[in-house]
Amino acid sequence: MKSLLLAVAVSVPFVAANPWGSNPFMSGRGVCAADNCARAVSGTNAAQPLATRQADCSAFFSPLPTPTVPTYASACGGSTRYSSACSCLGVAQPTYTCLSSAQATNIVNTFSSFLTAPQASDFASKANTLLADDFKDNSDSINFLAGYPLGGTTFPSKQAFIGGQGSQPPIPTVTTLEIFYTCNKIAWRWVAKGIGSGQYDVKGIDTFTINPAGQISEVNAEFNSGAWAADLAGLGGASSSSSASTTGSTTRAASTTTTSAVASSVS
Repeated sequence: MKSLLLAVAVSVPFVAANPWGSNPFMSGRGVCAADNCARAVSGTNAAQPLATRQADCSAFFSPLPTPTVPTYASACGGSTRYSSACSCLGVAQPTYTCLSSAQATNIVNTFSSFLTAPQASDFASKANTLLADDFKDNSDSINFLAGYPLGGTTFPSKQAFIGGQGSQPPIPTVTTLEIFYTCNKIAWRWVAKGIGSGQYDVKGIDTFTINPAGQISEVNAEFNSGAWAADLAGLGGASSSSSASTTGSTTRAASTTTTSAVASSVS
């Protein structure tokens, strides 16, 4: 009997020190309850709800904004230990690569080609590859010219973009002025020449949101719609009123595009 009691007594400390039971993910991780840092994030000393701790860990591993260790995990003493503690919750550094200069430039060049060569044989295939399935485009510049409500989504899908932009005449020249980028955002400043009468150059800026697959999921584009309308009005001596209606109908088709493409669709 004494031997049996002794065996039970010896086994109790092990059970207490292994709160994860038979969980194969946790059983091999003595670090998950080893100190105040681990316990604050994943153990018995955790003062925050589990959902909060998991969300904080996910935010910490996100590239933007700057990763921050929450105050309740101050015992971790820095990012390395906190990162390890987060792994005990099943939250780890995701596989995510920030945009490089070459990638940002390639995305811009491909999108620019949608404006300058919308009738190219590979237009649809390139657009299907570059634009995400949940793609949308917003542009008050186009909305104004087309008579759409300001603030609304201009092109709700990549299918709309492909159908509209693919039927537009090409913009003779689109020149990149500047490209700025972060991990998942691109800002593209451009100037278009040769629209309509070509009297005025049209400058604009597009911002692209890039998903982890390297596709554009959202475009926000604005450009000099006044110069665009004036160029169209100068075609064949058309009056301002008639050119305005032409601009509106053309823009609707173009609304199938994105930012710059949006501009191109207006032409």
